[in-house]
Amino acid sequence: MQLSNKIKNIFVEQSTIQLATASAEGIPNLCHIGCKYLREDGKLIIIDNYMKKTRANVLDNPHVSVLLRDENGSYQLKGVCEYVDEGEEYEAARKWMKAKGDKYPAKGALIIEVTEVYDSTPGDCAGEKIA
Repeated sequence: MQLSNKIKNIFVEQSTIQLATASAEGIPNLCHIGCKYLREDGKLIIIDNYMKKTRANVLDNPHVSVLLRDENGSYQLKGVCEYVDEGEEYEAARKWMKAKGDKYPAKGALIIEVTEVYDSTPGDCAGEKIA
């Protein structure tokens, strides 16, 4: 799915976003994400530096949700996640992370294909699917 420029800008400009995952048993997990970038094809890339529950969850259950927000509103993105720790996709993500500093281990990368976008801004449109 191609994301709107508004959604892309929020993803890129916000220093942190929230990523929700769930185990195969449905136990939720929520974490703050700061090491992220957007691929040209609209896929979200999140670097695994210190993930434990998140990594285990996406390996068991690839469905994720991302919350983006800025001063004008908030948006929930739902999608399917692939976890990679080898190969071309991983090497590209690792290179990006290592350019930020050697202190980051870049153990893997989450590649998220967004499938749905919802308005999460308080008001009459809250919860409406917009893409």
